[in-house]
Amino acid sequence: MDDETKKEWLSWISRAISDYNSAKKLFSGKNKFLDTSVFHCQQAVEKILKSFLVYREVKFEKVHNIVYLLDRCSEIDNSFQKWYTVAEIITPYATLFRYPGDYFEPDIEDVVEALKNSKNIINFVLRIYIRNNDYPDKKL
Repeated sequence: MDDETKKEWLSWISRAISDYNSAKKLFSGKNKFLDTSVFHCQQAVEKILKSFLVYREVKFEKVHNIVYLLDRCSEIDNSFQKWYTVAEIITPYATLFRYPGDYFEPDIEDVVEALKNSKNIINFVLRIYIRNNDYPDKKL
């Protein structure tokens, strides 16, 4: 991997972790921001999957669709296939609660599940890097 690609790869990882930490922060304390928290969970998963594609030097469309990104990742490593059910739940969080319309806020249970799933997917991808001796152990 050349230096420019490595810089991009590490940037995607950093942003994924930042989104996850933002989601946690928005869900903690007295005033919980449920809609924004699940949005950042979706963003964290999207970015960690994009990090994997950059890591493997695979081109991808600039989309918010986790299923599409999993398809691309699964073409390289079929162990990503176990995340499809989660992807179908998390993908809509990119827009579902972001704009006025039919839905006002996710349930607390939805946020708890989104936080758990996004953490698990991030750690899953980070373990791939660690297994390849390409990234320090920075699990969430």
